[in-house]
Amino acid sequence: MKRHLYLNRNIACMIVISLIANMSGSMILPLFAIYVEQFGISAFRMSILFSLFYVGRFVGGGLAGRIYERIGAKRLGLSLLIAEIVCMLLFPVAENFIILSILRLLQGLVAIGLTVFVRVTINHMSTMENRGTLNGYISSSEGAGMILGPLMSGVIVSYFSLAVPFYFVAFFSCISFVAVSRMAFFNSSAQPQQQHSLPQKSKRKTILTKQLLLYSTVHFLEMSAFAIFLTYFSIYATSRLHWSPAEISLAFTIIGISTFVSAPLIGQISDILKDRLILCMAGLLFIMVEIVLFLWFTEQWIVYLGMFIGGIGGASYLDSFYSQLGDVIPEEHRSLFIGNVASFSELGAIVSPLVAGALLERFNINTPFYYNMILVFIAIVIQYFIRLKSKS
Repeated sequence: MKRHLYLNRNIACMIVISLIANMSGSMILPLFAIYVEQFGISAFRMSILFSLFYVGRFVGGGLAGRIYERIGAKRLGLSLLIAEIVCMLLFPVAENFIILSILRLLQGLVAIGLTVFVRVTINHMSTMENRGTLNGYISSSEGAGMILGPLMSGVIVSYFSLAVPFYFVAFFSCISFVAVSRMAFFNSSAQPQQQHSLPQKSKRKTILTKQLLLYSTVHFLEMSAFAIFLTYFSIYATSRLHWSPAEISLAFTIIGISTFVSAPLIGQISDILKDRLILCMAGLLFIMVEIVLFLWFTEQWIVYLGMFIGGIGGASYLDSFYSQLGDVIPEEHRSLFIGNVASFSELGAIVSPLVAGALLERFNINTPFYYNMILVFIAIVIQYFIRLKSKS
């Protein structure tokens, strides 16, 4: 009973931390224009600040996984939350471009570190019977953070100073720090780990390397597609659909709400079906439907419907993908594995928008999204063969 109570508290704390991590990363987006105006930062330097966040995410995933393995979940969580609090408190007083760059890099490191911390801890807490459901709650929290971050910062700055949104996140980070300091972390596996012979260890290492390559490639492709969509949809909606900024914002809000509402339900379906990969593939197919609907139609309600379907697709993919890793990767390797997968996927978020931009300049605004669909299709094919291999 006591263990069950601890688990419920821990899960609630992980949900809040996931919310904070996504709020802090996305809340600064509406504030960039204010930084340009108040501090005289050029558009080029602002693009550097934007990119540094993703560089931090690329570096930080594998690093967080290794630190998790060495010092444990609790110390890593507390360290990351301290870094988050410091980062939030320093942003309002930083007017120098170099300091802002360091803080933006740190923000990326902390954001991906908290993601790894939460996903690994949830997979350690859960079993195959409830892993999809719990990962669904985390995906739902991530969706809520992506909605609330820009909305909260935009509203607060309208009435208060530029510093208040950062203090707001710092306050909730302090609450999370206290909650994590009181958490008790249990290993999900009750069985003692078996000692393996050297040939067995070598074989297991080879299998893990192959799994890391396959799953990292899938997540690299999905995150590449997501980054392309985030980067170029606003341009497409303005030039081809002739939408206003409010209409574009509503589209992203619909995606966030769709993810927030559907993620827990999809997680439960994942646990019932016991087939995570089929839901991963279904989620990616939904994302392709989203792209097709706004490429082939101009009616606003059809495009919004596509955004809603895409939000469900994103939730289905993320829930099932992280649950699948929890199912197939042994606990002693899980933190480093998930950290490396997260890091590699962020490389896609850095490189693929550049490729898409080159295609846009060479051809037209539609081309990045056809490239996007190709990436998603390849990810589906790879997961299909992973599923075939696991079934056999």
